[in-house]
Amino acid sequence: MPRERALAWCLHHFIPDWRSMVIHECSPAERGISVRMMKEAPGYIGSHYYSDVPRGQKNGPYQSENLEQLTFEDNSIDIHCHLDVLEHVNDPGACFTEMMRTLKPGGFIIFTTPVYETKATTERRAWIREDGVEHLFEPEYHGNPIDNEGAAVTFHFGNDLSSLILNWAPGASVRQVRLNDASIGVLGEFRDVFVVQKPDPNPPGFVTRVRNWLR
Repeated sequence: MPRERALAWCLHHFIPDWRSMVIHECSPAERGISVRMMKEAPGYIGSHYYSDVPRGQKNGPYQSENLEQLTFEDNSIDIHCHLDVLEHVNDPGACFTEMMRTLKPGGFIIFTTPVYETKATTERRAWIREDGVEHLFEPEYHGNPIDNEGAAVTFHFGNDLSSLILNWAPGASVRQVRLNDASIGVLGEFRDVFVVQKPDPNPPGFVTRVRNWLR
C-alpha cells in the first residue's frame, strides 16, 4: 500500500541504521516493511492488542501490548513504529506519553495515520468504553490483522495533528512527510508519515554519527 511504501522510504531516509536498533512495531501486518523489519532487525519486537493475553506476555511471535500502557522499561526502545493504528486508540495522548517514556534519548516514533486534508481540526468519532464502543457518528471500522470484525475508528485527524503531537510529546521534534512520488509507488490520499524524535541531551558526535550511518 502507498502508506507502507511511504513509511519504508522515511525509515530508510531518516533512520538508515534501523537494522541495528531495538524496534517495537504495534499491530504489524504480514507483508511489506513489517516483514522486512522482522527479518532484518534482530532487535525487532512485534505486538498486538490481545484482550485475553496478559500485557507483556508472548502470543506466538508477537507480544501482548497496549499502546496506552506499555510494559517496556524506561529508555529501552530505539524506534516505535505503527501503520494506521493511532486512529483506533482511545487516548492518543497517553500513547505518546508511553512511547516517549520508553524511547531511548534520541529515539524515534515513525508512523502513519489518515490525515483528512479538508479538516482543520481533529474530530473524535467514538469512545471505547468498558462495555463496548460508543459511536458519536456513523460507525466506521478498518481492517484488523487479529480480528475479523475490524477496529473501530475513534478519530479523524486533521491538519492540527503535528501541533497535537507537540503537546502530547513536549520537547520532541515532529516531521510530517507527505510524499507524492510515482517512482516509489506513493500516490493518492492518506500517505502522510510522521517522524517524531525524542530529544537527546547528549547527542553523539559527528564521527559517531558517520560511523553509525556507514554500518
